[in-house]
Amino acid sequence: MKYLSILYVALLFLVFSCNQKEYSNARITVAGQLENSEVDEIEVFIGDEMSSFSIHEDGSFLIQFDSDDPKTYAFRSDRIFFSLFLSPDDSIHLTTDAKDFKNTFKLSGDKVLENTYLFEKSNFYYDSNMMGLLEQDKASYFEGKDKFFSKQKDRFERLVKEEEVDPDFLKIEEAYFEFEPLMFDIQYPNYQAYINDIKVEEVDFPNEETKAKLTQIDLGRADLLNARSYTSIIDFIIDEKTSEIISQDTSLKDVPDSHEKATFLAMENLLKNQNVKDYFHYSHVKSKLDYQGPVHTKPSIDKFMAENQSPKLEDKLIKAMDKWAPIMPGEEVPDFSFVNVASDDVKLSDLRGTLVYIDIWATWCKPCIAEHPHWDKLKEEYEGKPISFLTISIDDNKESWIKMVEDKNMEGLQWLTENAWKSDITRHFMVYSIPRFFLLDKEGRIIDSSAERPSGNIKAILDKYL
Repeated sequence: MKYLSILYVALLFLVFSCNQKEYSNARITVAGQLENSEVDEIEVFIGDEMSSFSIHEDGSFLIQFDSDDPKTYAFRSDRIFFSLFLSPDDSIHLTTDAKDFKNTFKLSGDKVLENTYLFEKSNFYYDSNMMGLLEQDKASYFEGKDKFFSKQKDRFERLVKEEEVDPDFLKIEEAYFEFEPLMFDIQYPNYQAYINDIKVEEVDFPNEETKAKLTQIDLGRADLLNARSYTSIIDFIIDEKTSEIISQDTSLKDVPDSHEKATFLAMENLLKNQNVKDYFHYSHVKSKLDYQGPVHTKPSIDKFMAENQSPKLEDKLIKAMDKWAPIMPGEEVPDFSFVNVASDDVKLSDLRGTLVYIDIWATWCKPCIAEHPHWDKLKEEYEGKPISFLTISIDDNKESWIKMVEDKNMEGLQWLTENAWKSDITRHFMVYSIPRFFLLDKEGRIIDSSAERPSGNIKAILDKYL
């Protein structure tokens, strides 16, 4: 069976490769073999969405998804990470061994040249410990940064000189060398301020030079919207402008969603190219939608729909909203199973007859732990009322969870879910970041699948439904 499965994937790959010019529905195919994997799926980050594809028992896999333009896609399987630059209708075959990933990664098919370069570039990045540069003193930082980008640029120039490279790939890589060094300069003073517990202004760094470079950037490059280095810079510029607007416009201080309004004003002020404006407007609304859902994001969604001139982005946002249908207010929640600290099996249905305020957290999550004092205070205030305060940990390590619960004397309903981020409850509620809070009614139906934090205005909601 193993060899039949491998043969099937190989034949399918050949069909896609040989008939590439006739393939018309812009589908990308990535097939291959991942030996000795400890997990049974590969996650693919397609734009701002993540999709999972199965790895079969023999290690074979087949990934297919639609694409409308050339871009770089990120792939993850447990501790294995890699990127592939692919165009619509591309097919590529990959083989590797999870136990020796770096030395066994091999490609065949479309874009082998470009993606072999990307793989080597990624290895060089991590071998060079680039993020570690942010911890160095200023002189060491600049020396290390210049050395890294100089060596990487030499590799890139040799590639371009010796081989025929996809023009879209060239544009993205050229943007990388133009904007990525500046992105490091932006991060350095902020990181130094964080690790030394000082203000950014106190960090010894030529911040004015960085600001001057930022003012020279063309904010209308619609042709670079698939270049992460470029879009990251624009995101930073928008954030800086948003902060400036909030600090200068006193009329915004007492307005609900003042940050949201300031963000839209910043984009309106900075972005004059309609395609660029649509892209960043969409990215902002989609990010908020992913965390808060359509109910809390409706004003922003309505604004985007009214001003957007890109039908593709509008369709993507509608599809993103549709995913929330199973967890909208009034929907019943499946009776998920958990274990408590005593290793007893417990279910959500055990709490029927009470409101259920749920906290999804983990022991390693600092923002989660910062909410604990507010959580405890709420429990005290509502003691004796028909409401259950339920914390659900997504820790991988049960012992670490139990230790924190016991060390901090965390009382009440302390439950643990299996499979962490891939648990039934996190997948059902599309939990991509924590802490995340839900509120269920006494019959187990959803009141809010992205409820206020304990430190927020949750009391008004609780009182309404008690």
